[in-house]
Amino acid sequence: MYSAFKNIQVKIYGESHAPEIGVNLLGIPRGIRISEEEVQKLVDRRKASNNAWSTRRNEEDKVEILSGIENGVTDGNEIHARIVNTDIRSKDYESIKNMPRPSHADYSAYLKNNSPVPIPGSGKYSGRMTAALCIAGGIAKQVLEKEGIKIYAYVSSIAGIKAKGYADGISKENLEKSQTYSIYNIESQERANIWTDAILKVRELGDSVGGIIECVVLNMKKGVGDALFEGLEGRISQSIYAIPAVKGVEFGAGFDIANKFGSEANDQFAVENGEVTLLTNNAGGINGGISNGEPILLRVAFRPTPSISKTQQSVDLTTKEIKQINIEGRHDACIVPRAVPVVESAVALALLDAILDK
Repeated sequence: MYSAFKNIQVKIYGESHAPEIGVNLLGIPRGIRISEEEVQKLVDRRKASNNAWSTRRNEEDKVEILSGIENGVTDGNEIHARIVNTDIRSKDYESIKNMPRPSHADYSAYLKNNSPVPIPGSGKYSGRMTAALCIAGGIAKQVLEKEGIKIYAYVSSIAGIKAKGYADGISKENLEKSQTYSIYNIESQERANIWTDAILKVRELGDSVGGIIECVVLNMKKGVGDALFEGLEGRISQSIYAIPAVKGVEFGAGFDIANKFGSEANDQFAVENGEVTLLTNNAGGINGGISNGEPILLRVAFRPTPSISKTQQSVDLTTKEIKQINIEGRHDACIVPRAVPVVESAVALALLDAILDK
C-alpha cells in the first residue's frame, strides 16, 4: 500500500493477522537526528492499554528500525521499520466465514478481489495497520519539530459529548498533555470520566460509539502549498483518509462557515509587532490551498467501530442466503482515543511532503 505523496514515499505492508506489519519510508533527507524512543512513544500512545474503550488484543508494538537510520541519524536511504504481531487469534472469524460484517471492508474487498471474507482481522484494511503509519509519522513529526513546527491532536468529542478545543482558548500546557498516551482529553479529567462512563455503558450493550479528534499545527511555515490539486487542505485530507473509520475532515470553522455571512467568515488583517496577522482564523490557517501563518486547525470525524457483538444481518456470499451474525473477537468500543496519534502522524507526513516542495 503506497502513499500518493510527491516528495516522500510511504509503503505500509503486512496484515492484521500476518507475522508482522511494517513501513518503508523514502525521501527523508540525510543527516537528521531521529530519536527511536520518541517514535516508540508515539506508537505506544496508539496501543491498547486495557482501557474501557480499547480492544483486549495485547500487542507489545515494539518498533524495530532495520535500516535507513544509523546511530540515530538518517542516512538518506529508505527507512525500513517493522512491528511483529504476537497476539493473533484468527479462529475468532471462522464462525462468520463468507459472511461480510456490516460496514467493514469485507464486502467491498470481495467485490474488488473476489477473495473469501471476512479476512481474519480485516487484513490490510484493519485499523491495526495504523501502527505502521505511526512509525512513519513519528519520524516525520521529529523532522518538522526541528523546524519549530508542532502538531497536537486530542479528542474533541465522543458520543456527541463535546469538550473545549483550541479555539476555546486551551493553553499550550494543556496541548502538551495530548502527547501523553495516558490522557485522552486535554480539558479536564472530569470530561474524560464522562466519556469513559459513556463508553462503558455502550460496551455493556454490545455496541460502539464514534467521535471527533481535533488537530492544531503551531508555527507552520508560511506560503506552503498551492492551488487546486496542490492545495494543502487536499493533501492533508488525502493523508487523513488513509486512516480506517475516518468519515469527515473540516478545517477552521468547517461546515459552520456555510451558515455565516461573508463579513463574519472573512479573516480580516492586522499588524502586530510589525508583522501581518489575522484577527480571526475561520480558514484554519490555509487560504487558496496555501498556509497563511496562522495555526492550522482541523477536525476529523470517526465512525463508531463496526465490529460490535450485537446480532446483525448479513448474507452468505456462497449461498446468497440471509444470515444473522454475531461478531466474536476483540474490538474497541470506541477507537477515537487510540486514533489521536494516528491523526498526528497523517498530518505530519502530509505537511512534511508539502514543505519539501521547496
